Amino acid sequence: MTARPTSADAVPDGLALGFDVTAWYQDPAFAPHLSRRHWRRLPARLAEGVGQALAACRRHGSRATFFVSGEVAEGSPDLVRAIAAAGHEVGLAGPEPCDLAGLAAADRAVWLDRCERTRRRLEALAGAAVRGFRAPWPVAAGGAWWRAAMAGPGCRYDATEVADGSAPPGQLVVAAHGIAGPGAARCVPTWALDAGQPRLVGLPRAVLRGHRKVIAAVGGGLERLLATGSPRPFAAALGLPAALPAAPDPPPAPPPAPLPAATAPPPAPRPDLPELAVVVPLKDEEPGLPSLAVELDALAARLTPLVRTGFVLVDDGSTDRTWPMLQELFGSRSDVRLVRHERNLGVAAAIRTGLGATAAPLAASIDGDLSYDPAELEHMLPLLEGADVVTASPYHARGGVRHVPPWRLLLSRALSRCYRWLLRSDVRTWTSCFRLYRRAAVADLPLEHPGFLGTAEWLVRVLRRGGVVREHPCVLEARLFGVSKMKVLRTICGHLRLLWQVLRGRIS
Repeated sequence: MTARPTSADAVPDGLALGFDVTAWYQDPAFAPHLSRRHWRRLPARLAEGVGQALAACRRHGSRATFFVSGEVAEGSPDLVRAIAAAGHEVGLAGPEPCDLAGLAAADRAVWLDRCERTRRRLEALAGAAVRGFRAPWPVAAGGAWWRAAMAGPGCRYDATEVADGSAPPGQLVVAAHGIAGPGAARCVPTWALDAGQPRLVGLPRAVLRGHRKVIAAVGGGLERLLATGSPRPFAAALGLPAALPAAPDPPPAPPPAPLPAATAPPPAPRPDLPELAVVVPLKDEEPGLPSLAVELDALAARLTPLVRTGFVLVDDGSTDRTWPMLQELFGSRSDVRLVRHERNLGVAAAIRTGLGATAAPLAASIDGDLSYDPAELEHMLPLLEGADVVTASPYHARGGVRHVPPWRLLLSRALSRCYRWLLRSDVRTWTSCFRLYRRAAVADLPLEHPGFLGTAEWLVRVLRRGGVVREHPCVLEARLFGVSKMKVLRTICGHLRLLWQVLRGRIS
């Protein structure tokens, strides 16, 4: 991942300046806290960061090296062309962040092949030979095995940061083949120049503050660096001659392994497959709706071999722009039905409305804040055979919880133990909204508690009527956008009343 930039004070003439073209969510400080599953639904905003870097260099008449990965080259080819057209050097960045130093020997050939294909793609886009490589994330000490292997295809230097203590603070040690290295070298992640990126919630506050501090510092630091130094691309700082036009492509190689299914429209589901309606209750979720759209598309593609998937999105009395945004994002789609409550009725009531708006025999409810990975429905579907409900369970032995406040976790665990004890059930999680249902088993159940309590009430009623509830281990994560709608004190009191009703046998 992209290394944290250091302060950019005055530097000697001959500075080698580089930019890592990386997405803002690839900040290395996010790595222990932000699951990679979120990357697919977050806007990368590459053009915004690169645009700021290009504008800063243009103001000062400077040139630099932009290190670009294969993912960026394939997804944003016009961005690579714009970098080259502005007179900057295009360098090769490794594939998406990985432990390069610890890469298994069996995987190195595959990794090198990906790099070579990316190098050729970049040369075609930039119209010039690519002579430098950089892994835009720190690499643990342990031998830079890739340097010799990459020298053959034409990489003349490697600007990867290796954590072996050889670099002065704030500088890089550039390993060049047969030429002298620059006196000073700096690389700046383009994401740190983008002040308009989304503001996350749910990650540790210190991490979010640190991310924002980097953004606040790097723009001004780059301006000072450009104003007081004489930065040049890495190749120029190393004394390499001007880049030659890219060599013609060799005969085509055998086609690489197929890309993930998300790169092409999924095939139409077979008409004989069962129908699944995915119900999404939403209350003031405007900031996260673009992410939801990405996730629902990915989910439909993933479930195509198993079911015919449709969606019911229920706006539960939102007061922000949730409803008009739902119409903008989904209004023209035949596989999506939009339903609206004029006033807020509660999450369980919204799920029930969604169940009533479809005739599909199978139904799922997922959280609008995407705190569970919707892709888990693929693994939950087989468990519905012979069951009435399959519920996501972070308290399962193989489940987990990330970044949920401890007090909320303690409350949820305690309540789940109470329900489990009163009903003599093996179910460990009672408060999850992320579930699969046989719709006929729950659609007509009474619902006395339309809010968050209703999710527990339904499980009680299914079990009391002899139904079968199964659990699937899942990871519950704190939401990334917006705020929780749960009223803590009201929810605690409500669960205590519901537990009393269960104890007295009044819920059946």
